[in-house]
Amino acid sequence: MELHPVDYLFSRLEAEFVSYPPGVVRVPKLIPGTAFFPGGYGLWGAGPEKPLPAIPTGGVMVLGHNFDSEKGFSDSLERRGENLNGPTWGPLLPLLELGGIPKERCFFTNFYMGLFQGANSVGRFPGARDSHFVQQCQIFLGEQMRVVKPRLLLTLGKEILRPVAALSSDLGSWSEMESLEMLDRRKRALVYPATFPGVPHSVAVVSLTHPAFRHLNVPRRRYKTFSRDAAEQAMLKDAYRLSM
Repeated sequence: MELHPVDYLFSRLEAEFVSYPPGVVRVPKLIPGTAFFPGGYGLWGAGPEKPLPAIPTGGVMVLGHNFDSEKGFSDSLERRGENLNGPTWGPLLPLLELGGIPKERCFFTNFYMGLFQGANSVGRFPGARDSHFVQQCQIFLGEQMRVVKPRLLLTLGKEILRPVAALSSDLGSWSEMESLEMLDRRKRALVYPATFPGVPHSVAVVSLTHPAFRHLNVPRRRYKTFSRDAAEQAMLKDAYRLSM
């Protein structure tokens, strides 16, 4: 029986990440319900005792920073899905709806693999300090993109601008950006077209505020004649129209 593409990705994760930096631990298994990869399948509509939804090839990849802590993962595993009213999913779902992006067309994943060791998931991910690990995550993101072949990539938060920029020469300027406000000023928050190895078509890329800190950061967003929430909504609508 052929592996589901997400099961394939998890098998590659297990094979390629044989060790983790201090403070980072491996994800032991996939949560059966709705959850970002690598904690879960990254698919809207996944659920216990349900057939897995098809991976949305040629759709939208939503890229977060990292999954959670060991404690957070354990809680989601027991719940059989992440808390959809929590600090990430809670603000993210309405934003996707306002941007006209169907949740079913999204693959929800993260740049950094592994979990924060312990109960705390706030602050800089320990693996971000390890250049070899960052490179591993860049290579693995490339593999995720090769499998999913997204036409639209949504990045969440400023912390992954630089590592993601290494995957596409069209995002080179992102490596110089210290904030999303700088991206906005230079009109680089929405990049189209962008090319990625293994993806046979152009990709639209949008840098969004991280949902968990949206209330603090979105007031500073600017796009065309829009500001605040309207700016990010307009970015999403434009990018979805360009890419699909």
